[in-house]
Amino acid sequence: MIKVWLPVSLLIASVYAHAAPVLVNVIDGDTVIIRDNTLTYHLRLLDIDAPERQQAFGIQSRRNLKQLCEHTSIAVQLQGRDLYGRTLGHLYCNNTDASQSQIALGMAWFNARYSKRLELDTLQRQAQQQGLGLWQDAQPIPPWQWRKLYGQYYRRQE
Repeated sequence: MIKVWLPVSLLIASVYAHAAPVLVNVIDGDTVIIRDNTLTYHLRLLDIDAPERQQAFGIQSRRNLKQLCEHTSIAVQLQGRDLYGRTLGHLYCNNTDASQSQIALGMAWFNARYSKRLELDTLQRQAQQQGLGLWQDAQPIPPWQWRKLYGQYYRRQE
């Protein structure tokens, strides 16, 4: 009987030894800090580009992501690194896709240049039609354009 229970107990112990990832901080509407066991890293969410904190709706976007994910169970699906060395991946908060939620509520743009998830494009169009979040502005400036215009200035202010 001991021979049967020993492998099962070791399996159970190994499952509990691997702690679930923890959200340490929300940097902005598309970047968070995650601690997974002893590793801590910045995670850049795939499929979206959120307004910068200094940009219109930047604070709201960050606040929305924080409200979705803070004090909840999270799961991370890593997808590699980008040209800037940032860790890329999907973040799920209480089984909700954070990128999908940000777009649906008008808190981020669908990043069509780097994503093939066309359902996110549909969600963005719906948020636009409903005037949600950043779509309240008649002509919101996408973050990639805002960074080109103001990137040097806002980086000096941080």
